[in-house]
Amino acid sequence: MIHESLYWKAPLLCSANWLEHLRFDEKTEERALVRFERELFIGFYSIRKLLETFELSVSTKSLVFHLQWSPCIKMVDYFNAHRIDELFDLQAIKSEDQDLAFLCNQFIHSYVFAPVLHKAGTLAGVYVSSDRTRHAKLYIVELNQVIHAFRTVGRDYLREQHLRRNAKTNQWEEI
Repeated sequence: MIHESLYWKAPLLCSANWLEHLRFDEKTEERALVRFERELFIGFYSIRKLLETFELSVSTKSLVFHLQWSPCIKMVDYFNAHRIDELFDLQAIKSEDQDLAFLCNQFIHSYVFAPVLHKAGTLAGVYVSSDRTRHAKLYIVELNQVIHAFRTVGRDYLREQHLRRNAKTNQWEEI
C-alpha cells in the first residue's frame, strides 16, 4: 500500500530527466546500461503500483499510448532473446493503442529488452516484449512515450477526489 505518493512520483521525474540526456556510444560503460534498465524497470513498477491506488487522477490512469510493434518470426527463448533482428520482422511495422497498465506490464515482465538507438548514439526508444507477448510481438516504445508516462505520473497530484463505496463489492471506487 502506498500512503505517501511523493516518494514514488519524485524519482520518476528524475528518471525522465536522466533518460532524456542519456547517450550511448562504444565507450558507454556497463553500469550506464544497467542503470538504463533499472530506471525503466523500477519506474514502470512504480507506476503500476500507483495505478492501484487513489493517488492518481482518472485522466492519468486512462492514458493511452500508440505503440508500434513487429511480428515474431522465430521462437524466442532464453538463449536467443538478444537476437532481435533474427526473431522479429523489423520491416513489418504495425501499430495498436494500449493503456498505461499494459505498457507497465511489458517492462515489468520483459523477456526481450534492448535500447533502440539513433545513428548518432542518442536513445530513440526501447524494444520490449513481455513473457506473454514474446512469441507474437516486439513493441518499439519511443523514448518520448517513456518520458511522457514518467512525467505525467510524476506530476499528478490530486486537488480533489470523489469516491463512493460500491454496493456490490463494498470497496471504494472513483466517481
